[in-house]
Amino acid sequence: MRTLRPPRAALAALPICLLALTLAGCWDLRELEHMFYVHAVGVDFSGGKYRLYVQIIDFSALGKHEGGGPEPQETGGSWVGLGIGGSIQEALQDLYLTSQRRFYWGHLNSVVLSESVLKQGIETSIGVLGRYQEFRYTHWLFGTREPIGDVLLASPVLEFSPVYSQLGDPVDTYRQSSIIRPRRMFQLIADMNEKGRTALLPLISLERNRWADTKKRYAAITIRDAVILKDGKWHAVMTDEQLLGKRWLESKTERAHLYLKRKGRTEAVLVFRHPKSDISWRDEGGRIRFDLRLSLRAVIIELSAGLTLDEIIRRAEEKIRNEVRNTYLEGIRRQADVLNLLESVYRNDLKLYRKITAGGRFPLDEASLRDIDVKVTIASTGKTKDSFRVR
Repeated sequence: MRTLRPPRAALAALPICLLALTLAGCWDLRELEHMFYVHAVGVDFSGGKYRLYVQIIDFSALGKHEGGGPEPQETGGSWVGLGIGGSIQEALQDLYLTSQRRFYWGHLNSVVLSESVLKQGIETSIGVLGRYQEFRYTHWLFGTREPIGDVLLASPVLEFSPVYSQLGDPVDTYRQSSIIRPRRMFQLIADMNEKGRTALLPLISLERNRWADTKKRYAAITIRDAVILKDGKWHAVMTDEQLLGKRWLESKTERAHLYLKRKGRTEAVLVFRHPKSDISWRDEGGRIRFDLRLSLRAVIIELSAGLTLDEIIRRAEEKIRNEVRNTYLEGIRRQADVLNLLESVYRNDLKLYRKITAGGRFPLDEASLRDIDVKVTIASTGKTKDSFRVR
């Protein structure tokens, strides 16, 4: 009597089937719609307690906007929660107690720190948050003097999701008007740790009287000023006007406007992109003297007076020169090298850099910056010439 043997294919498949029984399933994973997705975090310190704010994104509202559907009218696509405690971790646990769902931190985009927290040191907050595996160093980092709850509740124009605000995407508006460059966390950490560099943290403000619809006015987020960080702590504030000269030394400046005025009246407006700069220095008996050379190309976008091209160039070069020197002097008054002039010394002559900064001494004074050579070239005078004129 012959014994029936199973086919070879069945014998080969048997080990695979047995191994499949040992595989873990997805039963322990959370469903996407059953979690809160944190978009922004704010940290404040008052009354001896930490206040941790989280901004939760409503992705259904985001999807409706991108799909052309209506936006929610009450929340603007986000919610803000608050936790209070003697430490940041304690405040976070306090927040968890009132949360109706589990938090997911993988979509965290921005971190906002108050003045009181920054005066304690940025490591107080970032060091704690950075312990989470879901926490990345690509988040946008801001400071603020405004109530953090108001900042996170500010609804973007047309009530889009906060993903589209300056808090969620500051680069979008920086490409149209470049004054204070937004900083990601890893960039700010590099500025704080690199010798010869000064860390500038953008400050968020709220403009409450600029945007409105037929029903009410809306508070709009704007990046106005910046705080100088020394040893990771709040040192001093510089306004956007005091920082105008810094943009001319940053090659990543996307679009910088220059207004030529006379007696309060704007006569011409020029736009510059990606300026080129060169820093040279000389050691004069232990005193460092710097010279700057700037090369810029401009487009004339407004001209309301009968100015010649030579006059426009001359006045533009003079104003840029004044802006750079004013920014430098404002930094010197705060014992800060805002233009990062000392970085070139550090990278090219480390021995000299250590000598002039020995004992934590600040080696710059008002005379350290000598010549500022500015060369402006007009690349275009606009779309058309005399495109509209009443005769």
